[in-house]
Amino acid sequence: MKDLAGGIDAGLLSTITVRRVQFLIAMDGDAEVANGISIPSALAASLAGRSLDFNATSFDSDLSALIDRLKGDSRLSSSYRAGMQIPSAATARAIAEQAEALARGVLVETPSSSVVPARELRKYVLRVPDTSLVPYSGRSTLLSAAYPRGLRPALGAGISVVSGTPATGLRLRVVTSRGIAVPAPRYSDGVSSRSAGVLLNESINGAPSWTTVTLNSASAEAGPLIVLKAADGSALSGRPTPTDASGSDGARNLDESLQPRSPEFDQRGLDPAGITEGDAGTVWICDRRGPFLVQTDDQGRSLQRIGPAGNAGSLPDVARRLPALLESRQPALGCGGLVRRPTSGEILFALGAALNVNGRTAVSAPLVRLVAFDPRTGNVRQYALRIRSTESGFRVQDLAPIGDDRLLALVRFREGGANGPERWEIRTVDLSGANDISNRSLTSGPNAGLALEFGTLAEMEASGVTPATTSTIVELGALGWIAGSVEGLARADPRTLIVIGQMNGGVSSRVNGGDPALSVAEHQVDRNGVITPRASGGAVAPVFELLPSAFESRQTVIWSIELRNAVD
Repeated sequence: MKDLAGGIDAGLLSTITVRRVQFLIAMDGDAEVANGISIPSALAASLAGRSLDFNATSFDSDLSALIDRLKGDSRLSSSYRAGMQIPSAATARAIAEQAEALARGVLVETPSSSVVPARELRKYVLRVPDTSLVPYSGRSTLLSAAYPRGLRPALGAGISVVSGTPATGLRLRVVTSRGIAVPAPRYSDGVSSRSAGVLLNESINGAPSWTTVTLNSASAEAGPLIVLKAADGSALSGRPTPTDASGSDGARNLDESLQPRSPEFDQRGLDPAGITEGDAGTVWICDRRGPFLVQTDDQGRSLQRIGPAGNAGSLPDVARRLPALLESRQPALGCGGLVRRPTSGEILFALGAALNVNGRTAVSAPLVRLVAFDPRTGNVRQYALRIRSTESGFRVQDLAPIGDDRLLALVRFREGGANGPERWEIRTVDLSGANDISNRSLTSGPNAGLALEFGTLAEMEASGVTPATTSTIVELGALGWIAGSVEGLARADPRTLIVIGQMNGGVSSRVNGGDPALSVAEHQVDRNGVITPRASGGAVAPVFELLPSAFESRQTVIWSIELRNAVD
């Protein structure tokens, strides 16, 4: 597409290219981009005498009017007309970028505008060997048809540069999440109702793992999966820890029929959120649940597992050396990423979001905590990463090291409120002036004596807290990123940043016949498999289904961003 006339503008895929893709997808014979675009022969007569100017400022309304006319043209089949839809410009851009990357190995863009902080963007689709695909034998014919060779592993939960990586052929260590997991309706057993998910770990390839990705000028290639293991060498699973045990948020683990799995829980279950290189060839991983820190050898075998002290039930092989307050993490947001401080050797991790102390501070807290753990001494320090008043749903997705007191943070939030536009920013974080907040609480205001999370930003700072300073260097959406989940960040050199999306194996879920105004997780299922509520006036009981994600969200996407200005 980029080689057509006007395909590139100011070094980037042009608006004309995006509009061409929108038009072609809208004309596709079966409205399924995954199998290619095929234009029905009958369309020629319907389009005779009509024109569409891809340069026109009125293009959006012109294309919409054209589709409306075609939908009323009885010369075209009713099924074709019913399936016609126009993708958004952002979706069309993502599909075009991935198509170029798949065809060429990489899409290279060179923004000419000095306003754009990047001088080169290299956009890849990760190639995964067939031996790493996850066999699927479940009940979803839609998944079986879309992925006949197997599902892609859920790589992208965290990323780091492999120690000793060569100057050419950058080597990256990329960790999966707990596996391919999708939301399910809340599960009611007649006594309580709890959030639930379906974990599609059908084989060892679906277990928590890492791989080494080689990134070069022409491709991004994943190596074999290294399955994460317990100290005895047995593979770890992605199943949740038992209800009321450390790391549990009470969520249930269901199968595709929405019945509790057997076994449902695992005391050593792991849900990785970040990965970083340790000393002496070891690797550190942080977990979304506990939060837990896990140190492994270079073959993924666990050397130690560290979790928070507190009131939740103990787990075997977990040393409870982190602050008890961390048990107030929000569900699945225990850790958002970690780094090793190069001089001190401390492992520094970020909570995935603000703590929800006593169930009251998830939305209002002015800070996310950064926690530094010294493996040699066991000492722990904490720092404050401020949340701006305009940032709703603030999340830390990953961290990358610069130096002992400087790091990069990949963050996500909605600007201006819960309904505002979503932003994915890469920020520098400077800890050189920040102080340890481990033993600090509010000293003034109506919540004096309580945890810092109960205060305002002003009250927190009046209580003697000096937060880390931050500065935004890249906003990924402005560069064309639309993937719903960008979770990994690495710094290859002072000018080059790497980001990766976590696409969950290209799998999603839906409640067919449920209330269309509600998400899957807002429905409920009882122990007899009855899902409520159903669509208003619906005669057929709702059915839970697994299906492929939208086409633009099926591939694992990696970007290499060469900045105009070095970050050091």
